[in-house]
Amino acid sequence: MDTRIRNIATAISGWLESRAPRERKLLVAGVSVGLIALVYNVLWTPAWDGSRRIYGDLPALQGGLAQLRAQAVTARSFRGASAIRPLSGIALRDALSALLKDAGIPDPKLVVVGQGVQMDAKGVPFNVWMTWLEVARTKLHVRVAYAHAEAEAHPGMATVSATLQPPEELQ
Repeated sequence: MDTRIRNIATAISGWLESRAPRERKLLVAGVSVGLIALVYNVLWTPAWDGSRRIYGDLPALQGGLAQLRAQAVTARSFRGASAIRPLSGIALRDALSALLKDAGIPDPKLVVVGQGVQMDAKGVPFNVWMTWLEVARTKLHVRVAYAHAEAEAHPGMATVSATLQPPEELQ
């Protein structure tokens, strides 16, 4: 292999030596321009275009990464939630009673109905009841089977009623 390369180099060198000095300079300049064009078209241009494309795609990729991270956080929260056993019956009534007391809802009536609990109260600020209902739903992992609110004489006050039950798969 070395002898072939040496023979080719000797042939090219001999051919170039047989040319006039001005013609040699023109051939070297032409070959140099050709090599520069080849390097530019084969190496530089694809690399430059690729980096520009990547810079253009970067905001979308960062948005996708942020979305994946948010989904990972949600997935981790689901992992812990799968071990939660929703309450039912008397245990649900006691937990709801504690939440009602924490929310400051006066004199609630709690009745166990099957696996769920029926809650009735009068003179409850509507926004307090709505907040309590959301807290009960998320903390105790229950579903609201029925909810009703009726306005009272005082603005913002309501007579409320709700039936909360464990998720359907437990019934």
